[in-house]
Amino acid sequence: MKRKLFFMFALVAAIAAQAQDKNDTTIINNANKVTIVTNDSLQKIKVIGTEGNSAYRYENTIQLRDSNYVRRQYESGKGRENWDFDLAVGWSAPTSVPDYMSFAPFKSWEWILGFRYKYRPKNALQTYSVGLWCNWRRYTLSSDYMFMKGVKISGDQSSASNEVSVGSFPKDACGKRSRINIFSLSVPLLFTQRFGQKSKWRFTVGPVVNFNVRGRINTEYTLGDNDYDINTKGIEYRPVTVDFMGFVTYKELSIYCKYSPMSVLKTDMGPQFHSLTFGIFI
Repeated sequence: MKRKLFFMFALVAAIAAQAQDKNDTTIINNANKVTIVTNDSLQKIKVIGTEGNSAYRYENTIQLRDSNYVRRQYESGKGRENWDFDLAVGWSAPTSVPDYMSFAPFKSWEWILGFRYKYRPKNALQTYSVGLWCNWRRYTLSSDYMFMKGVKISGDQSSASNEVSVGSFPKDACGKRSRINIFSLSVPLLFTQRFGQKSKWRFTVGPVVNFNVRGRINTEYTLGDNDYDINTKGIEYRPVTVDFMGFVTYKELSIYCKYSPMSVLKTDMGPQFHSLTFGIFI
């Protein structure tokens, strides 16, 4: 009996110490049913019902290997709420490109990193979500052209201008690459439709509002024994653009498509083009 009491006190002390180390504490009084499922890497805690609220639901999944928080879900009588971490990478194909320029195939990309709050009404197949993403986009010209700011080309003449233009690399240059980089804080407003309560397939669609906060031109080339890496700041990009996004999801893996109908650069301040992006979303 003494040995059993010793182990019980040791277990209580360990739990108390762990609770002190983690400042995220949830107290549920008079739970009707508590289920804890643990495997090698994850621990899932599920609470169903409390005194006076049989519809109460609480779920928490914890990654045990490095103690990182994975996902928290809360379900009441009205529906389920949870937060998701988003990561995506895609290939962009510029469209509606002017005749005097072309983009390098498979060298225009975008990266997305952020989170979303998701709400699904009780017993519904629809989910509504809003989030905040960091979005990096890169549009790379073919090796025959380079972006330039402050130079306006008209025939064989050039003059100072704030306009972004497209010109040729220096003669005999090699290792040529020129691109526009845009960084945005994006707000997705998405609607998700499941194909059944137990279905692993779902479809998501909605607009993404981009608040473009940084844009620059990066040009690289080698001429003789010299390597050039030129960064041009202060280009005239649009401060706000809107994209339309959709993706099909199986379990937790998605294939997405996003169309950008608004040009990155302001009208009359550089070449106007749109983009169509395909990628993987997790």
